[in-house]
Amino acid sequence: MASLQDFTSHGLRYWRIVESYRRPDGHPAIRTVMHLGKTADLLVRLRGAEPTAIRSVACGAVDAAAHVADEFGVAALLDAAIHAAGGRVQRRDGLTVGQSLTAAAIARLCHPSSKRAVAAWAATTSLPHWLRVDAQVLTSQHFWDQMDVVPVGAIAEAELQIVEQVVTREGVTPRVLAYDTTNFFTHVATTNTTCTLAERGHNKQGRHDLRQLGLALVVAQDDHLPLGHVLYEGARPDVKTFAAVLAPLRARLARLLPAPAQLTLVFDQGAESTANLAAVRSGRAEDVTYYVTALKPSAHRAWLADAAPNLTDVTLSSGDVVRAERARRLVHGVEQTVVVVWSARLAAGQRRGIAQALAKAVQRLNALSPRPRGGRPAMEQRAAQICRRQYLRQFLHADVVEEDGALVARPRIDEAARRRLETAYLGLRALATNRDDWSTAQIIEAYRGQASVERVFRDLKDPWVGAFRPQHHWTDQKIRVHALIVVLGQLLGRVLLRRAQQRVGFHGSLRTLIERLALIRRATLIYAPTTRGATAGRPRITEQLEHGEDDDLARLAAALNVPVAYTRSRR
Repeated sequence: MASLQDFTSHGLRYWRIVESYRRPDGHPAIRTVMHLGKTADLLVRLRGAEPTAIRSVACGAVDAAAHVADEFGVAALLDAAIHAAGGRVQRRDGLTVGQSLTAAAIARLCHPSSKRAVAAWAATTSLPHWLRVDAQVLTSQHFWDQMDVVPVGAIAEAELQIVEQVVTREGVTPRVLAYDTTNFFTHVATTNTTCTLAERGHNKQGRHDLRQLGLALVVAQDDHLPLGHVLYEGARPDVKTFAAVLAPLRARLARLLPAPAQLTLVFDQGAESTANLAAVRSGRAEDVTYYVTALKPSAHRAWLADAAPNLTDVTLSSGDVVRAERARRLVHGVEQTVVVVWSARLAAGQRRGIAQALAKAVQRLNALSPRPRGGRPAMEQRAAQICRRQYLRQFLHADVVEEDGALVARPRIDEAARRRLETAYLGLRALATNRDDWSTAQIIEAYRGQASVERVFRDLKDPWVGAFRPQHHWTDQKIRVHALIVVLGQLLGRVLLRRAQQRVGFHGSLRTLIERLALIRRATLIYAPTTRGATAGRPRITEQLEHGEDDDLARLAAALNVPVAYTRSRR
């Protein structure tokens, strides 16, 4: 057994670890295991067993995203596209333009904030290590200077080259693409006449009082990877946006994918029109020529009423059973396949909306003045306006009668008309396609895959992960570069989510993944300097990954290439 022993040499006291043993002749003896030195040296050794300083930073999400960005060469591709477009690939604070934009995309994915707040956040993460700069240089002025030299013409080409790397390296072979649009309100001043992108329109977040931006996005349905975006004027209708986006979309897909003619484009009823459907069909053989789109229900009430009693069960690949009818019909003058499908969830939501609107309409009718200015005609006109809302106009009527010298609007519900509405319209949706070779289940599943782009939009409006806002830029050029940064952050996040699902069976959203990764931290331990040997006077530094006792988190870190330590233990 080893023991601690002191001994004296040349009048000085030393310490050593010894152990006892028996010599071949059977006599006991001791041998030295380790010389510990003088008492002062022993004290330094004992104190050095514990770190004198500890620094811990969040690293999981940043390291994983930075590893993906390095793997695809995002910064270099951005710099090359900027140079090719005539821009100046300058270096500020030790970073090229591409490196700064990549850092902004990672920050936007992991912790959406104004660019003024990036430096404070980065100081608590491993981002400065990846950039090899001090976090203090990541100021709003730094990002402003770097964004200012990006030509607008370089944005689409840079995005295309990055997406091409992702598609190639990830082995993605999209066959169905989802297209949709959304908008984001801004705080661009009304008096700002230099910004043409921000316009007033119907804002999906309810901020009709503010100017807004429009964003069109194309997403691969199977992998939810954003393949391209277009930023456009906030007041432009969806129909016109689709017509403007279709040509550049075809050109992009022709470069991106080996056989774009086999692709099917899925889009919602907002982009459906005679001209747009004709434009999709009229493409060349190598262009996108197939589509699945929803038709406006109000324009095809007769079809829905005819199909309602003829719905049959259709089993989807997931095992879900839906009610649908398939037929050949003329759509905008061209015969094609039409599938009418009924959704219980949609019908329930519409019924709730009708019930709320009906209760509000009855309340407003009862609140009408009994002696309105203009008499009975004025009250009849006002009552008719209240009953004219969507759906209500089909079964709600108001009879203006006189009671005790006062006018009263009595609501009257046509129950037969209400039942017809519920059985022959609510919950029904008509889908049109020129994919005649597809089964009914495939057509329904393709349209349901539209949720993939809506899921990305939801993340873009999530204030915690990958959000488009806050957006504090006031010129078209800066806003377009900002949109590139945001979509690039979403692309990195979607690659991480795809790998987590494939490698460790992760179940959850992008937000859940980033929040889980953010729990992984890296601790830097600094030990007291030694007093002997070649490293005397130099502290010993080690790094270690911290994820508690969560084995699932450890597997997730390993699957997404979060390094255990940046460097080996060093002195």
